[in-house]
Amino acid sequence: MSQVRLSIPVGMLVENVLTSGEPIEVIIDRLHRKDLAPLRSKLKEPTMDLEERLQTAEEAGEDWAEAIRSGYEFKFLHINGLKRVLDFRFNRKIDRDYSQEELTLRNIQLSTQEIELLRMLIGRQWEIVEKENNEADTALLTDTLVGIELKYQ
Repeated sequence: MSQVRLSIPVGMLVENVLTSGEPIEVIIDRLHRKDLAPLRSKLKEPTMDLEERLQTAEEAGEDWAEAIRSGYEFKFLHINGLKRVLDFRFNRKIDRDYSQEELTLRNIQLSTQEIELLRMLIGRQWEIVEKENNEADTALLTDTLVGIELKYQ
């Protein structure tokens, strides 16, 4: 089965609704019924126009429900979209958790599992470069985090 591919607006809808903490099937049911108020109060970005993004998904034929259930990849993702994904999915923020130099994001600390998830979401156009930790870095990090850079390819 091929991976669901989403545009930026629909992918951000998925990322935002996943921040609600609700079970996946509850999220999907509320979106289908357009019963958005109970979700909206729990979202990381409650001001997002969910109705407009659902309309965009319908017009583009993008299966957001399957993307929520099974995962997806972005068709295209610019650097600002990438920074939003890092915030929504991993709670990593620019200048607090990583830095930006042109089209490269540096010094992001993610677990191996998070790196694999990120690779699935953005691997079409962003290269994930795992960095070697030197001894000083290793002392500051837990064993489960890996330093990465994200470079536009």
